[in-house]
Amino acid sequence: AAMIFLNQMKAKGIADFLANKPETASPVTAMTVKASEWTPIIETTGLVRPNQGAMLSAQSAGTVSKVLVQNGQSVKKGDLLVELDSSVERASLQAAQAQVVSLRQTYQRYANLAGSGAVSRQELDNAKAAYEAQAANIESLKAAIERRQIVAPFDGKAGIVKVNVGQYVSNGTEIVRVEDRSSMKVDFAIAQNLLDKLHIGQKVTATADARKGETFAAKVTAIEPAINSSTGLVDVQATFEPEDGAKLLSGMFTRLNVALPTEHNQIVVPQVAVSYNMYGESLYILTALSDEDIEKLGGAEKAANMYRAKSITVFTKDRQGIYAQLKGDEVKVGDKIVTGGQQNLSNGALVSVADKAGVGTEQPANKTNL
Repeated sequence: AAMIFLNQMKAKGIADFLANKPETASPVTAMTVKASEWTPIIETTGLVRPNQGAMLSAQSAGTVSKVLVQNGQSVKKGDLLVELDSSVERASLQAAQAQVVSLRQTYQRYANLAGSGAVSRQELDNAKAAYEAQAANIESLKAAIERRQIVAPFDGKAGIVKVNVGQYVSNGTEIVRVEDRSSMKVDFAIAQNLLDKLHIGQKVTATADARKGETFAAKVTAIEPAINSSTGLVDVQATFEPEDGAKLLSGMFTRLNVALPTEHNQIVVPQVAVSYNMYGESLYILTALSDEDIEKLGGAEKAANMYRAKSITVFTKDRQGIYAQLKGDEVKVGDKIVTGGQQNLSNGALVSVADKAGVGTEQPANKTNL
């Protein structure tokens, strides 16, 4: 019985000690919520394309006789780049041109004699048909020669020439690519339910894996007037600012952010302040100490920078980078929220706010065009 009594007294002593022991404050970082502007975005991907671009191909089979363009050379519209052997066609053209002179003279002579009845109507018609057929043959031969000449369809820059002099090429063989890079564009698609949020002139920001750490500014310049029946999406095109487009190559894969109208007076907090679990999202708001708490801590001076942490449920509307936009009125402008150290907290815990910014609460400085 004495042993039991001693154990009870010991337990009571421990309980009294713990009850009177000063409460330990958990160190945290915090920030005051301010009204912020928030620019929602549509995230998508796209492919860069030039203002104009074409892979020039042979329109007929033959042997390459001249390569007049160098790899990477700037070209003007109409410049002759590559020519296939057309000696047979040129010889045929010379023969046809020689014959057409005689046929034209015969037709003119018959036309003069037809008025006096010296030649029949049939003979005049035959002479006219022969002349016109030969004239058409000449035009056909000229066209055949032109088809054996690969010319620049627009001003631009030539790529790598894929053929050599003396090489035999068949119809459709790729010769050289020409691109007009004066205005680089990006093609992308968005869901049709977002169509009412899209308009010409809307800002677009692009990033490319090939250009780490850089962003490229563009504006929406074309919206397809019909839904793509294969994908169910709306095809859109944006044009880059000249200085940004000059850094990109056609075919580059890009990640795009299409800026929507800016929303004002929004509650925006660092994502590190929001905790996620199977029940939803929550964060800690700091509340002032009661008079009893201040007295227990030894006065207002010792209780400076100390608060009670209150856990509340929040709802995230949007996220960008390190920030989250909250909806609802659970968090208000002027509230102090915990941004670091919340993993050691429970609802109602005593906390001490450190005089420094929390990790992950400030966006690193980098270029942005939004």
